[in-house]
Amino acid sequence: MPFIKANPVYRHFPAGFLVGLALLAGTAFGEKAYGASAAMIEIAARPTGEIPAPDARPEKADNLVLRVQKALSTLGIYRGPVDGRMSQTTRAAIRNYQATTGMKVTGRLNKKLVEELENSIQVRLLLNRLDKVRIENMSAARDALLRHPATRDLVTGKKEDIADPTRDKTACLENITVRCLLTEALESAKAVFKAELRDWALGEILVAQARAGLGPDAMNTASRIKDPRLIIVALRDIAEAQAASEFNDQALATADIISEPVKQSEALAAIADIQVQRGNLNAAKTTAARLLKNLENFDDQLLRISFQARAAVILAHAKDTTQAGEILKETEAFARKAVRGNNLGVALRHVAKALAETEQLAQAMTVLSDVTENSNRTPVLITAATKQAQAGDAAAALATANTIEEVRFRAVVLGQIALTQAENGNLADAEITLNRALAAIKKIKLPYARSYAVSRVALATAGIGKLSDSKTRSPEIFQKAIESAEEIDDNQLRAHTLWAIAAEQIRAGDDRGAQRTKARANRASGKIKSTLSRVWMFSDIAARHAAEGEEVAAWAAFDHGLSVARSIDNAWGRARAFGRLAATLIELVNPGKAGLGNTANGDAR
Repeated sequence: MPFIKANPVYRHFPAGFLVGLALLAGTAFGEKAYGASAAMIEIAARPTGEIPAPDARPEKADNLVLRVQKALSTLGIYRGPVDGRMSQTTRAAIRNYQATTGMKVTGRLNKKLVEELENSIQVRLLLNRLDKVRIENMSAARDALLRHPATRDLVTGKKEDIADPTRDKTACLENITVRCLLTEALESAKAVFKAELRDWALGEILVAQARAGLGPDAMNTASRIKDPRLIIVALRDIAEAQAASEFNDQALATADIISEPVKQSEALAAIADIQVQRGNLNAAKTTAARLLKNLENFDDQLLRISFQARAAVILAHAKDTTQAGEILKETEAFARKAVRGNNLGVALRHVAKALAETEQLAQAMTVLSDVTENSNRTPVLITAATKQAQAGDAAAALATANTIEEVRFRAVVLGQIALTQAENGNLADAEITLNRALAAIKKIKLPYARSYAVSRVALATAGIGKLSDSKTRSPEIFQKAIESAEEIDDNQLRAHTLWAIAAEQIRAGDDRGAQRTKARANRASGKIKSTLSRVWMFSDIAARHAAEGEEVAAWAAFDHGLSVARSIDNAWGRARAFGRLAATLIELVNPGKAGLGNTANGDAR
């Protein structure tokens, strides 16, 4: 046997053959041959590298395994070879992924798991691209602010604000003023940890400051914002707020220092719109001219077309219909020449909508005939149908409404047409149109879209109920509006609608009915989970009452909002709530006209 083991001739023979050979050799080897057989088998069975053992041979690469290895490797979970072969390392990585994402930990591979992983990769890549763009845009915004002497200080020398924890939070609530509300809002904002949430709250506070005539305070608040992009947005909002409070010179001066052309154009357009609403038509024309001049250096064709169309509408409302018409002709020609592909439909939508808003309905529909996408057609059709109804052509309005593919928008437009018909004395036709609107609502599948449409139609119904021509049937009409409102799924929207219906009942002289509706509105309000949403709702209601000259109802709604705000302890919610209440208080003290200036320090009532 030693001879057999040592002889190279027998080295690669199977172990069983060697044992058999030893046995055949006779008693010369004897029992030693049998005793050594196990060791011989073990030695001979070891792979030499020339012929792999069956279990050690590599399995065939699998495409699903390859995909999961690539995905897990990209996520940093798997660090083994990407070879398409399932291994313990691969299974461990799968288990790790399942554990971190809350899945059942099995380590098993299937197509659904791979698809989820690959979707995660796509989302991560998208977020990385967005983050890169965000950083680039922030850098560009910062550079733009630094280039202008008037905005340089907004991004330099920022200090860390710390809220005063010793301040008496109840003092303001005992003697409400705009300034104390703004101070409490600002102090609360300082305590917000996340920069993006703090910037959000500061952006709302500075609008209220600008509305109150506290321009320097608004600019100081803007300097507290960390994100340079939001500082530019804040400047736009300040300019618009100043215009809304009839600080026209200040508004234009603020617009002048906005370094970003699009935001500057938005500010100028908003200022001009407000000037038209105030009856300052010459000022609106001048501002529109500045807007058009600002567009000369625009590289984005769609933005240029959008702003040109908006400028034309402003000029038309300012009684310069000749120039408005010329601008729209030039804008349409430019769109057809310079814009291609899907963007052409967007460009023509801007032109057609502007034509509809300036009551050039035939031209609007002609331009719209070259637009195929429903998303681009719908805004124009809504505007056209509304204008036709206001012009007294209900038949044309209904025909236009019938071409609106999106049923939720068609229902809302039908409600508006019904209200216009009733205002024109056609109550029977209005009822038919309302029933068509309600029938359309039943076809809406998305819950919130349906709720919104119900809300709009219910308000239109209540608007009909308050008309003097509806006096004999107003209880029935209001009841129909209330029943519709109760079908709204969203608590806030339902509450808001019921409060609005109650207001219409009061205007119609139905105080008893209004009290019952208010009880319903109170119950719906109590179901709104977000206290901040409740503050917002009551602020909206108060501002609307103030605009209607209904002082008692306005203060009642404001007090509702204030009582809710008292209970908010969250710094971000408190900052936004008190900022919103300050803006509302301005509306109550001087509804929709001017800021408070120095009177912001005084008692509101």
